[in-house]
Amino acid sequence: MSDAPQRSGRSTLSARRFLIYIGVGAIGFAVDFGLLVLLREVFGAPVWLAATVAFWGSLGVVFLSNKYLTFGAQGAGHRQLVRYFILLGVNYLATLGVIWLAERTGLGYQLGKIISVAMTTLWNYFAYQLWVFRSTEPADPVTTT
Repeated sequence: MSDAPQRSGRSTLSARRFLIYIGVGAIGFAVDFGLLVLLREVFGAPVWLAATVAFWGSLGVVFLSNKYLTFGAQGAGHRQLVRYFILLGVNYLATLGVIWLAERTGLGYQLGKIISVAMTTLWNYFAYQLWVFRSTEPADPVTTT
């Protein structure tokens, strides 16, 4: 018996999951970028401070949306949260580095932010799926009646 329908279902699920992930990311980006520009342009905050507040300010909605909507993760919230914050630490340092480099090279902090978001978006999808929200339970439990 072929497992092609099962594989097709998985690829559809993966494509759907990725689209939800991108949607959640777009909302997170809007909050992040909006706060960055607001704090920098309206309130005159230094770039490092505006980037820091914006980055950390969008995390709650992104974590919860990805946990429940994108990856449907259950339980182990404390473990997922710790892993999420470790990943965020890496993302934070990468974001500051890219923004700093973009400003130093004349590209501007806005383009630096967009580049850093593109980078972290790609590696986060895999990190979320394989590490942060990885289930320790079987994916398709067999039920018998």
